[in-house]
Amino acid sequence: MNALAATVRYVLLTAYRDRLAIAILAAQLAVLAGSELMAAAALSENLAVGLATAGAMMRAVMALGLITFISFHVRRMEETREIEVILTRPISRPVFVLANFGAYSGLALLLAMPAGLLLGVGYGAWTSGLVEWQASLMLECLVLVALSLFCALSLGSATVSVMAATGFYVMCRLGAYFRAISEQHTGMLDNPVVDTTARLAIEVVSAVLPRLDLFGQGNWLVYGPGGAWGIWTLTGQAAISVAVLLLATIRDVGARRF
Repeated sequence: MNALAATVRYVLLTAYRDRLAIAILAAQLAVLAGSELMAAAALSENLAVGLATAGAMMRAVMALGLITFISFHVRRMEETREIEVILTRPISRPVFVLANFGAYSGLALLLAMPAGLLLGVGYGAWTSGLVEWQASLMLECLVLVALSLFCALSLGSATVSVMAATGFYVMCRLGAYFRAISEQHTGMLDNPVVDTTARLAIEVVSAVLPRLDLFGQGNWLVYGPGGAWGIWTLTGQAAISVAVLLLATIRDVGARRF
């Protein structure tokens, strides 16, 4: 418990020093202003265009902000040998990983809260769809924290960690396209052997990757909840994804010598 409290305090102090909250809030305000300009320029369905655009961009802001902060924060701890100092204390490596995940998750949930409030204030979209969108955004942030922590502790470079986590996140956001390709069974290439191999690879990828494209859906903001996966299904998928990533992180940390 003391290790968790100390880790949470340290992460919050680092986020405060790096002005992470100010940066993300400023980006969210910029997104809100830009989406309102796009909505004003739309020929029809102004509210729908603005809400969908703002929701998608705020998800991107949260993803990039969390991935970048966690990657460089972990790298800084490695360079200053803070991780080695922490692990010399009576704390196991699984507890170390879980403590960091808890600290980053708490920070991520705090930073994600203003997104729904800004959409509600900016567009007056105080609906059940906004509540479901906000809840799914927080679940998505938990998955991103686990993913970023895994990449940051497994890879030796902050830049590589950012690129790897961002690439994985983009692939997860393209889950619907991978699923559509695997279900169409149409020839993508002229060579049937290569086409079959590519299709099988896409089927494996679409089955393994978490379906982050079903989180934070823009149609919830416009038409309310309903359709695709509900919030409870998304909660289950987030729990499975987080558990798998944390187990992989614990295994990797246990195999390394800090």
